[in-house]
Amino acid sequence: MEPICFGITKNTLKKMNKYYDSQMISNADEHILLNAQAIGCEIAVDDQLNASFTGQNAIHEAKRWNKKIAQRIEKAKNSDALCQVHHIGAAETGSADYIGPLCVVACYVPQEYVKTINDFGIDDVNALSNQEIIDYAKTIKGHIISSLLVLDNSHYNKMIKSGINQANIRSRLFNQSIVNVLQKAKTNVEFKVINQFVSPKTYFNYLKNEVIVVKDLMFETDADCKYAAVLAAEIISRYAYLQYFASMANSLKIPLERGSGTNVDQIVAQIANKYGEKILTKVVKQNFANTKRVKAILENN
Repeated sequence: MEPICFGITKNTLKKMNKYYDSQMISNADEHILLNAQAIGCEIAVDDQLNASFTGQNAIHEAKRWNKKIAQRIEKAKNSDALCQVHHIGAAETGSADYIGPLCVVACYVPQEYVKTINDFGIDDVNALSNQEIIDYAKTIKGHIISSLLVLDNSHYNKMIKSGINQANIRSRLFNQSIVNVLQKAKTNVEFKVINQFVSPKTYFNYLKNEVIVVKDLMFETDADCKYAAVLAAEIISRYAYLQYFASMANSLKIPLERGSGTNVDQIVAQIANKYGEKILTKVVKQNFANTKRVKAILENN
């Protein structure tokens, strides 16, 4: 990943020394006046007062000390121009489904492919058929950089039992998927958008113990309607979920349904009767209200 570089003043260097005081790292190079390690970014200033910022959060740190970068980013955020440049988007599938895993995807869409995705003319991803999801996913995957994280039910239920709620789990997966994409893309990406499911403050609070946390995220509801990368992430996450879901149905030899309605309760009760209740740890998200209803069905059989 190329560093972000620009010249600074002696006054700015003084401020940077104070700001990064607790994050300084040793450096034997006499030409380096400042060398610090922030979360996801290494900062250096040489004796010619050239500052460089390298890492996943290079832009986040650089804009602290360069007003032009900060102003350009803010201006783009408040215009439609952002929709046309390269960016990263993240989305998930499965959080509202009682049966099946949680699939989180982050995508980097290069500028030359943004228009192609926008030209698909997808107004509502929820209206797409399963076959359309599969077709679009296969078309998109070869032109973008993506990271898919699949959390199966066994691990999901263990995390829930340990006291981690679903929003916390999703925050961790979103962050890790974006970190993965940035590492693959090897370029600085100014705009990173996720479909909002919690407030930014809550999201970053969940990540306070993570080693690398990607900053400068844009949190937007229905982001897939506006940003090509979020739409791509939505499609690929749904594709991954459909594959996993079909594999589960094939293994269980029982037709499955998505969602969390009473029709799903009946299917899960059928699975428990056929294979025993212990298998549900691998099949469903046990913190859903459906679990109580399923137990009631089993007790009345």
